Amino acid sequence: MTETPTAPAVEGAVQDPQANTVAIVGFVLAFIAPPIGIIVSAIAVSKAGKAGLDSKLAKWGLALSIIFTVLYLVLVGFGVWAALSIPPVTTM
Repeated sequence: MTETPTAPAVEGAVQDPQANTVAIVGFVLAFIAPPIGIIVSAIAVSKAGKAGLDSKLAKWGLALSIIFTVLYLVLVGFGVWAALSIPPVTTM
């Protein structure tokens, strides 16, 4: 009798394609719509954590979304402050 060879077992974590897709979407949204990117990236980080995976892309998306949201809020606040500090125009 002859034995049939078997394929060697592959060790390592199997990447969840859905979690990876959500991580990519969250990363892209970090640049386009940061508040939405925070939500989507947080979901991706949570999914990766539950699956026992380390999703660096999701963590980067979350960090960049938070940074860009804070920067946008600072810029909007500065714009409002600048608009309110303009003296009123008087006409005769």
